Amino acid sequence: MSGLKDSFRFGIRNIRKRPYRSFCLMLAAVIGSYALFVGLSLKSSLNNGLGRMKERMGADLMIVPEESEIKARNILLTGEPEFFYMNASVAKAAEDIEGVESATSQFYFTSLSSDCCSTRVQLIAFDPDTDFVIAPWIDEKVTSGAENGSVIIGSEVTPLANGKVKFFGSEYKVAGKLGETATGLDHSVFMTRDTMHDLLNDAKDKGYQFLNPEDDSSWVSTVLIRVNDGADITNIEKEIYKKANGIRFIETDKLLSDVSVKLGSVESIINITLTVLLVFSFLTMILFFSVIFHERKKEFAVLRILGTSSRRICLFSLTEGITIGAAGGVAGLILGVLTVFPFNRFIENSLDVPYLMPAVSLVILYGVLGVILTTLFGSVSSFLSTLSLSHAETYYTMRAGE
Repeated sequence: MSGLKDSFRFGIRNIRKRPYRSFCLMLAAVIGSYALFVGLSLKSSLNNGLGRMKERMGADLMIVPEESEIKARNILLTGEPEFFYMNASVAKAAEDIEGVESATSQFYFTSLSSDCCSTRVQLIAFDPDTDFVIAPWIDEKVTSGAENGSVIIGSEVTPLANGKVKFFGSEYKVAGKLGETATGLDHSVFMTRDTMHDLLNDAKDKGYQFLNPEDDSSWVSTVLIRVNDGADITNIEKEIYKKANGIRFIETDKLLSDVSVKLGSVESIINITLTVLLVFSFLTMILFFSVIFHERKKEFAVLRILGTSSRRICLFSLTEGITIGAAGGVAGLILGVLTVFPFNRFIENSLDVPYLMPAVSLVILYGVLGVILTTLFGSVSSFLSTLSLSHAETYYTMRAGE
């Protein structure tokens, strides 16, 4: 135990005596720890987001206006507020078609940035009697139902201090809150069509008119369809096309496939970057320790002359490498936390794919792995660099350079 304490004191003293050299070594460890923590957190968040999106998608098929497919995708994937409309007769076209298990419609419009939130949010009216998409997301029990005058908010929407939300000058009670979906709908607010009618009237009074409130029952933004197991979606689309014009279909399986492909590209970039930075970190630490210990070979020779064993010299250097690796690992972890959490929303918007942070326990595990890895880098680098010098002949080591 006394030998370990002496080795630790020796290592700390050498680190303090050479702050610039120690900083360079620690910087390599910081890069390794930071890269591992951020890389694993990003990969886990992307996979978590895609998994949650698959669970929460609900519908197998979406019908949207022909020119609004991109807007519909934006609402679902990024939460970018959009609005578009088609005749409500399209909803009737999906009824009584063989293979259709259930169908429901939604109506899209947006709030003002001066309302409850710092930016506009997507407002979505749905039909509680036919809905099969929104209800499964409800995280908190809806005590009084989404009756007229109340809304259900997405997981990322924050109500006012009084527990209500404000749109177009009027406040509405929050009847429930959705669980995280890892889609743009986390930033949306849901309501019945009766409440929608009130909001459209308020919007008209404020000078914003999406549709004539007196005629809003004649319009929908999208029709969501769930098909029976084994049903041919292509045949269902053909049958609906016979009854409705000017529409476009979005198949959720294809949408998820497109997202998976994009996610795979992002993951490949993360994997390559992570590998390069980890290899760079390890090789840099080996190079630095090798150069530094070569410069200190006379110091090691003096220790040998004073009776210090080769094993003890290796232990001195090993504790120095462990200390630098661990300190750099902790610093990299702190830097990673300051990157991932405060800029979480920015990262999500920049990647433009479903993004959901993993559980805290998993994030902690990534941090611990980063510190352990850089500690291992430091110990292996210092040990390898010292091993050859500790076995060199003391006389020739002392005469080297004369």
